[in-house]
Amino acid sequence: MPHQANFENLRRTLLRQGPPGPVPFFELFADPGMVEAVLGEKFPADLHRFIQEPTRMPSEDELPAVMHSLDMYVRFCRECGYDYVVMVTGFSLARAFKTSADTSASKNWPGGSRYWQDETTGPIQNWADFEAYPWPKPEELNHLALEYVSSVLPEGMKAAAFMYGGVFELSCWLMGLQPFSMALFDQPDLVEAISNRVGELEVATAAQVVAIDNVEAVYFSDDLGYYSSTLISPAALRKYVFPHYKKVSRVVRDAGKLFVYHSCGNMYKVMDELIDDVVIHAKHSFEDKILSVEEAYRRWGDRIAILGGVDMDLLARGSEEQVRKRVREILDVCGAKGTGYCLGTGNTAANYIPRQNFLAMLDEGRRWNQEHFGVS
Repeated sequence: MPHQANFENLRRTLLRQGPPGPVPFFELFADPGMVEAVLGEKFPADLHRFIQEPTRMPSEDELPAVMHSLDMYVRFCRECGYDYVVMVTGFSLARAFKTSADTSASKNWPGGSRYWQDETTGPIQNWADFEAYPWPKPEELNHLALEYVSSVLPEGMKAAAFMYGGVFELSCWLMGLQPFSMALFDQPDLVEAISNRVGELEVATAAQVVAIDNVEAVYFSDDLGYYSSTLISPAALRKYVFPHYKKVSRVVRDAGKLFVYHSCGNMYKVMDELIDDVVIHAKHSFEDKILSVEEAYRRWGDRIAILGGVDMDLLARGSEEQVRKRVREILDVCGAKGTGYCLGTGNTAANYIPRQNFLAMLDEGRRWNQEHFGVS
């Protein structure tokens, strides 16, 4: 069914306002491989590079291919039924990453390789490394891709800035999780210096992107947890991470924009602080074996919007019929009020999800909206 984009319906939903209306679709982002699979064509430029290195400026020769690729991403968002175009922006700490061959069954990640992070080491291990690291300067940040998509938005759509990597993730990646964890006890002053530098860049990024025309939301991503707990103690998060969250949130909300928070893993011991102190508008990323999206909606749906939650394992390995059934189960609980919930995956539109399962999720959402609200 054709979808008329309506960002104001998404805004109403994220702010949990009435009257009840159709359940919007939400994704943190879509892998280039998924975009290519849905559209049936290849990106002429390697958007993977710009996702991992958002401050990298294309050369004059590269620019037409990059713009065409960004046009494809806009088209993907419109044709899939989203009310916004999300684009990665901010700053890159690419030296913290390594590359390896793609290991997914679909093999549809452009270039055949992935970035990954070594838990055992990173470019900063001591004060000398900290001083020598080529930290980006706020005035050198560019938001070319975000600015471009913001200028070519279809009617009814707005742009969302996806700040790739949060204060904890980026600080941790610079040292490696194991050295970072030990440094919390052995070199707390170094941990504080790293998190402060990262936090300053995050705040600067937020201040810059909310000033871009048509940017109406900031998606702030920081994976705090794994299956059973946060990766570091809540006390450490309160000391080194959350003070910067509060500053970013304040910048976004003072500009009248939506502040959407993404975190993977079991980080629910700090949910109340994220809601009450950081002041997030919505929480994204849920996994059935940790906490189903229905249970999250029951616990916090009267305080923030709840987003996504169609489990990644089901989408990756289940049948189309199983996906459709699960979408119905979620919508019957979380969509019944017609506000405070958006349909989407439990994480992202990853390239290892079969195309037919991703499209089945969206199609079942359209059908459910048509039945309950008379619009798709």
